[in-house]
Amino acid sequence: MEPTRLQYDASHWTREADERKALDQYLRLGARAFNKTAIELITSMTGEVSGKRILDYGGGAGIMAIAYAKAGANVVLVDAEANALRTAQYYARQQGVENRLQTIHSEAFPSSLKSERFDIVLAKDVIEHIQDDQQFLTDLSACQHRGGRLLLSTQNSRSLTYLVEGTYQKHWRGNTGWCGWDQTHLRFYTAASLGAKLQKAGYRAERWSSVYLVPYNILSWLFLLKVEIELPVLRYCDLSIGRIFPFNRLGWNIIVRAAREA
Repeated sequence: MEPTRLQYDASHWTREADERKALDQYLRLGARAFNKTAIELITSMTGEVSGKRILDYGGGAGIMAIAYAKAGANVVLVDAEANALRTAQYYARQQGVENRLQTIHSEAFPSSLKSERFDIVLAKDVIEHIQDDQQFLTDLSACQHRGGRLLLSTQNSRSLTYLVEGTYQKHWRGNTGWCGWDQTHLRFYTAASLGAKLQKAGYRAERWSSVYLVPYNILSWLFLLKVEIELPVLRYCDLSIGRIFPFNRLGWNIIVRAAREA
């Protein structure tokens, strides 16, 4: 039996029944400096997508899927939240790309996908939610021919944010089960641990980027995170050196582009 996944609370945008309101909340989150930077870096690593088949796994309301569809790709969007997919369908109609977007609601990896082949697979901030992460990567690789590209992002324990905020949460506040900013996260990764799992699944990591190298809320730490002060300008640190070794492996969020091999 598939393990029960952790659920979002009632305040999360996926609990909003009105697609217009849900989309507004979702896009406002996407416009925040952290998400905006991650999206820019992923887009730059994806390359040309016109005419490509793309699988966006765990893609929510489709902030990436819709952008790919608008650029000429045919996209399959999979998510465990039914309301997220209804919102994505509304968003696709709004953007005039509903004919390029297929949605699949599934709690587990859909077995039907293994008979399909995708040029590009995107798994943005999803692997840390999944119980059997190694099987997840193996399932993704089954959807691609040799040379197919996987773009994956996740949270990184080898980062300044983890070192300082993680220490504060676990040792000052006693939150020993702290696993990042999202209550449904199960684990952290490093570039090395993620690279090893990718290799086992038949992928070769070929390019890395980092987001949140210098935490945008670093001034909040002076107040023990009780006051929120964000410096969005710090995202330009990620855009300038977040693609250069070793900084591309040291952000709170790491992004990897991997090629399907055997």
